[in-house]
Amino acid sequence: MTGWARDVWDGVYTTLVGMRITWRHLFTRSATLQYPEEKWQLPPKSRMRLFMKYEDCIGCGQCVRACPVSCIYLKADKRDPKAAPIFAADGTPIKLDVKVFDIDMSLCCYCNLCTYPCPTNCIYMTPEYEFAATDLTSHLYHFAKPNAKFLTVNPKPPAAKPATPPVTKAPVAPGSAATAVAPSPGDVPKPVPPPTGTPANNPPPQVPPQPPSAGPLPTPPKTEPEPSGA
Repeated sequence: MTGWARDVWDGVYTTLVGMRITWRHLFTRSATLQYPEEKWQLPPKSRMRLFMKYEDCIGCGQCVRACPVSCIYLKADKRDPKAAPIFAADGTPIKLDVKVFDIDMSLCCYCNLCTYPCPTNCIYMTPEYEFAATDLTSHLYHFAKPNAKFLTVNPKPPAAKPATPPVTKAPVAPGSAATAVAPSPGDVPKPVPPPTGTPANNPPPQVPPQPPSAGPLPTPPKTEPEPSGA
């Protein structure tokens, strides 16, 4: 009898404890998100499903080498050299024909390492995260397009080099000395012969006046001896 009453009390007590928590949260604001009608706003730089813009891919394979789980499959061949040139959106010429570009999102670890080395930024993470499926093969995405339209004109042509103005020689006044020109590499300068005459505009240097040369010393005057008194 005592055990039966204890079991009844435990059942009533635990029910009251549960109802106390229920009544406490009944009058508070709900924190439940009514998905899918309501969705959380994703933070910036969220890592979700990968996407690749096939028209900008140059087939370099850097994303394949950077992937740590090998979920990217690429196959490319050289384009016909006689074919018309095509370009990516950033002006990079496309010299490879990408036949296969597949991404298996069932193996992707969302590390985002494949997006950093891409030279044309054609592969990136999208904010799309609602792609759950019961079949894993549906997570294998094929991005190669047989009828893709590429750019045939470079959208960012290289800037033209500024034209260098022609070098004009200044006229030499008659009678003035000509400016010496440095010989080009490989030319042997010829010796200049000495001038044969004295041009009118190049007079000989003037010698400064010299002091007069010293003549003979003057002879001292002769003096007669005075007579002595005897």
